Amino acid sequence: MDGQEEFLKEFGDFYGYPNAPKSIDEIRSTEFKRLEDTVYLDHAGATLYSELQMEAIFKDLTTTVYGNPHSQSDSSSATSDIVREARRQVLDYCNASQKDYKCIFTSGATAALKLIGENFPWSCKSTFMYTMENHNSVLGLREYALNQGAAAFAVDINEAVDQDGASRSSLTSCKVLQHPVQIRNEAKILEGELTGDAYNLFAFPSECNFSGMRFSLDLVNNVKQNAEKILEGSPYSKGHWMVLIDAAKGFATQPPDLSLYPADFVVISFYKLFGYPTGLGALIIRNGAAKLLKKTYFSGGTVAASIADIDFVRRREGVEEQFEDGTISFLSIASIRHGFKIFNTLTTSAMCWHTMSLTKFLKRKLLALRHENGESVCTLYGNCPLKVSRHDCGSIVSFNLKRPDGSWFGHREVEKLASLYGIQLRTGCFCNPGACAKYLGLSHSDLLSNLEAGHVCWDDNDVINGKPTGAVRVSFGYMSTYEDAKKFIDFIRSSFISMPSEFEKRYLLRSKSIPCPTEGFEDRLPSSACHLKSITIYPIKSCAGFSVNSWPLSNTGLQYDREWLLKSLTGEILTQKKVPEMFLIKTFINLNQQILSVESPYCKSKLQIKLDSDSYLPGKEEFYLQNQRYEVQCYENEINQWFSDAVGQPCTLVRCCQSEYCFSLNKNRSMGMCRDVNSKVNFANEAQFLLISEESVSDLNNRLCSKTQKLSCGAPPNVNPMRFRPNLVISGGEPYAEDGWRNLRIGNTYFSSLGGCNRCQMINFYQQTGQVKKTNEPLATLASYRRVKGKILFGILLRYDPGNKARLDTNSWLKVGDEVHSNSE
Repeated sequence: MDGQEEFLKEFGDFYGYPNAPKSIDEIRSTEFKRLEDTVYLDHAGATLYSELQMEAIFKDLTTTVYGNPHSQSDSSSATSDIVREARRQVLDYCNASQKDYKCIFTSGATAALKLIGENFPWSCKSTFMYTMENHNSVLGLREYALNQGAAAFAVDINEAVDQDGASRSSLTSCKVLQHPVQIRNEAKILEGELTGDAYNLFAFPSECNFSGMRFSLDLVNNVKQNAEKILEGSPYSKGHWMVLIDAAKGFATQPPDLSLYPADFVVISFYKLFGYPTGLGALIIRNGAAKLLKKTYFSGGTVAASIADIDFVRRREGVEEQFEDGTISFLSIASIRHGFKIFNTLTTSAMCWHTMSLTKFLKRKLLALRHENGESVCTLYGNCPLKVSRHDCGSIVSFNLKRPDGSWFGHREVEKLASLYGIQLRTGCFCNPGACAKYLGLSHSDLLSNLEAGHVCWDDNDVINGKPTGAVRVSFGYMSTYEDAKKFIDFIRSSFISMPSEFEKRYLLRSKSIPCPTEGFEDRLPSSACHLKSITIYPIKSCAGFSVNSWPLSNTGLQYDREWLLKSLTGEILTQKKVPEMFLIKTFINLNQQILSVESPYCKSKLQIKLDSDSYLPGKEEFYLQNQRYEVQCYENEINQWFSDAVGQPCTLVRCCQSEYCFSLNKNRSMGMCRDVNSKVNFANEAQFLLISEESVSDLNNRLCSKTQKLSCGAPPNVNPMRFRPNLVISGGEPYAEDGWRNLRIGNTYFSSLGGCNRCQMINFYQQTGQVKKTNEPLATLASYRRVKGKILFGILLRYDPGNKARLDTNSWLKVGDEVHSNSE
């Protein structure tokens, strides 16, 4: 029995919409053709719109005249009818009576939460209680509460679970663990003086966007009716409790039934439901709760009348009219009915069972993975049962991966490698710091220590002090398939379970060994058949370089190498990753004439800049890049305009005149893992020189050829050494011999190796017929055999050896043909 047969044997009754007009395979082939080469697994971040859905929206918008609903014209009246019907659809989706609830459209779920926080009747007697699993947008409500003198605290909810996996959230089975109380206003009344006339707010997500755990909606009635008993008589339990459900994630497959669980507020986001429109959400609000909100601001659409030069305003009486400031996004609102049409055809129950089956399947497979030594590969987060039940488990699988020795793979490593395989997922904390800390076991001191170490949201610091700072999240949507889950499992097996390559073993052993003393090493250098094949200078960071037969050296490396860069008007450094057109900008320096020449296919004339320039703007500027402080000279508008035309956006050219390293965040850095801080560097990312071996490139091309033949996918890509933007290309040695070099001499100049160069997506860019194109190669192939601790290494970084007695002087040159002698001790 193959894998899919085994899957269908268990989940066939739940997977693929067996009772719907279209099966999952038909849905994918007709409505999501753009996913042919992509495995999309970030539906918790944003689900995907159907192509047929968008065709219906486009036809609607191009055949119907929709006017501003704040009018009495026929087109405006038609729009008002559409909006009214959209409100009804939203309320019907969660079984909310139009007599008891209203639907207020907002610019998103976050805007709906902000509306609640700004207008809630906070007082110094109020309490804001929230679960640890809440999103940052919910945690932000705490600011409103604390600023008004209210108390705030987080809680952990522990619910008993039946044998079938369903949670039992009766009053006796619901345990609440209260975290420390936060009070910002010192004038807060004493606990003993709390009374029962305050309004309190409890917030929880219907589904945790970190772990996928679903909270029982019985919490609504339990908190509203029995808060004092649940909180075991805490003085902060008194008063009128109102309940907020953050349904931005859970609304798609398990919307709350408000006829059974009468929450006061429910916030939703439509792109999380059916992909389009973005920038539109809604607040479902109970009528009684709406009357308590204290709105100050008024705007167009929210007033019945106002007088400009006296203090008079009469607000509209309708709940929606009171809170929808300005003109609502009526075209987006008109579009949501096409999304609901899909949901009504498939049914939310079927979508829930479908995603649940994929979630259970993936979790089981991940838990079963083992390294050769028997150690578990995957650590899952969340206590979701693995039985076939849709009660407690959403469509999310959150986890981290371990090496055979128990150390963690970084979540960013997983994300970067996944992208090379066409797999799109999300990693990090997912804007949910409470759940992240809870499941990863991070204390307050851990979190503050990580912050001090420079870690912020969305950065690459994925493991600090041996602990992961975030997780990998796979999330399924109604259009996800068994094949998506299977491809992801295969990716994990091939990338994280296979034995370490010989290269990785040697490299890690070398990085732990005692550094070779540099004094006198030139006397120990053996003879070598290697020679310097080419020299390339890249004057402007990320632009094309030029090759020479010989070139002078300076105290920053090759003279003029990466001495200039382009900045956007907002100060962002432009690179090929963001602006591929920079690849087409050709550069050349004439040493005799002391001129930098620049050409671009997007500019009619060649630009010539004198090295001893008279076109500098007066004064110098400072900025920081990778913890390096740079003092730069700027150029006049004519030069900046030329480069703006070349890259297609406004930018400025700057030249480095002084740099100074400020501090290193990673004091215990290993070889090849960090910027060189012991030598002067211009705008190069890591070191003064990058060296590539022709033989290593040849071996890579052989691997690419074998891979292409195995996959039968056309002509193999042939990678030129220049794809790696080296300064120095050598020839004549064994493939990857440079990995083991400690020191080397090229001609009469001595260097120390800083280890391997960590490669990124930039090497996947190449030029063809005057255009910049991108593939997944050669980075994907390099990742299969050149990966060490999350880094994909190819080529080595060099610096002048500061401890060598052969000092660099102003007459030092490198020449093509120079012999290369190495020391590998």
